[in-house]
Amino acid sequence: MSSAKRTCLIVIFAILAAAQLWVPLSMITRREATLRKGTAYKFRTRPVDPYDAFRGRYVALNFESRSGTSTNAQQFTRGQKVFVAVNVGTNGFAQLGNVTTERPREGDYLRTRVRYGGGNQQKVHVRLPFNRFYMNEKDAPDAEIQYRQAARNDKRQAYALVRIRSGMAVIEDLYVDDQPILDFLAKPQPLEDEQ
Repeated sequence: MSSAKRTCLIVIFAILAAAQLWVPLSMITRREATLRKGTAYKFRTRPVDPYDAFRGRYVALNFESRSGTSTNAQQFTRGQKVFVAVNVGTNGFAQLGNVTTERPREGDYLRTRVRYGGGNQQKVHVRLPFNRFYMNEKDAPDAEIQYRQAARNDKRQAYALVRIRSGMAVIEDLYVDDQPILDFLAKPQPLEDEQ
């Protein structure tokens, strides 16, 4: 093999290696920047099917707010890429706002996809780009039980604190009764009947 071919192969290999490193590093950098600089929103959770609530080392989450609004909900099709505005409601929890096909010029928003349109209604149901809270394998089963009990009890609260920046969303923590889940688990818990 000539030295020119060898040099060409080395250059191609170096470019491919750099690209393979750049992709995961850029994903990590964007996620960390969102956690540091993103706006925090509390997304109220709701109960999930107990038979499918926990798989592996994460807690499966379901949210109350899963639809935005549009004056023409029929224009959206399943799987279509959209942007949905995120606001804080009067109760202090996140609410999804206007759904558009173009990125909003101001305010926080999520980049997501349509689940289905509202037919004659103004609602557009979207996929939230977060539905799993990953945590230590040892703590995850207890966290899932406590989260599920809180989400089903009207006297208790369960929510995810989500950071949003430039359309990207990252779950910062899962809260039960206004405490981060690991702090909540560290305290002795009364039985569900006592609450």
